[in-house]
Amino acid sequence: MIRPWQVWRNAAYLLLVAVAIILVVYWWPTLASIWRAQALTFVGAVLIMACATLVQANNFLVFLDTPVRLRVWRFMPVWAWGALANYVAPLQAGSIAIRVAWLGRHKVSVADSLLATWRQLALSLWIAIAGLAAGLLLMGDARGRWPALILFFLCLAMFFMRKLWLKWLSNITHPTWLANRKQLMVRAVTGITPRGIGGVVAQYVLGTFLLYWVYACFDAPIGLGQALILTCLVYASSLIAVLPGNLGVTEAIYMLGGHGFGLDLAQAGALALLIRTANISTNLLIALVGAWCGGDRFEAGHE
Repeated sequence: MIRPWQVWRNAAYLLLVAVAIILVVYWWPTLASIWRAQALTFVGAVLIMACATLVQANNFLVFLDTPVRLRVWRFMPVWAWGALANYVAPLQAGSIAIRVAWLGRHKVSVADSLLATWRQLALSLWIAIAGLAAGLLLMGDARGRWPALILFFLCLAMFFMRKLWLKWLSNITHPTWLANRKQLMVRAVTGITPRGIGGVVAQYVLGTFLLYWVYACFDAPIGLGQALILTCLVYASSLIAVLPGNLGVTEAIYMLGGHGFGLDLAQAGALALLIRTANISTNLLIALVGAWCGGDRFEAGHE
């Protein structure tokens, strides 16, 4: 049974798609001329996103606490298919379902798959908050110092809350149903290694470089601080994406950022659509290459 809020969500999604199509048709001559001039920007964005996909897929395998050995080159197409599947379901349900199904074929339990997803999402949110604080400080604006300080203390609070949570779990004996699931809850907040943290940081570095590259190519006066803030906002919003593919939210962030840097509406729209198209093209290219190479053949080529 479809609930009322799901009806509204689906209607909003379809409305956003329709509005995007209408605006593209209406502004086509202007958008086409901008995209022709930004052909190399699109190619660069695809290359950076391909590297980001590799990093994200590898991060997931780092958080996957299982003795099964999986190769990142085989897992990359799965990650790409999952990213494409997000366009048909909210809250990253499509990507999670595809990962769980593929990993299940390789004898990885559903619990292990979901725990790796949780660790990656939780750490990504923590890094996003730290990144927002760093971005505000990098901007050099005195008005951003207090918000940056608050975000910094929020990061510290989350770190110490994890310590307190583990200490509380170690002593819990009642209620019985909770005590029986103690080990699962401990695993949910552990398994985060320096290698995993470094991988997520690398993901944010690539995202920051991507936005800095694209906005600079559109002649927007963007700094590293602004690029880092935009990256953290995009990643944080994608963690709780209510609409499939986070459609409309990321475009709003990109366009508002472009407007703040002095781009007109057509330029900001062209920039947002270029990034969205590059993302879809990157994942589709990786997925098709993985399908063309085939599972065993793809793995054999990288042993």
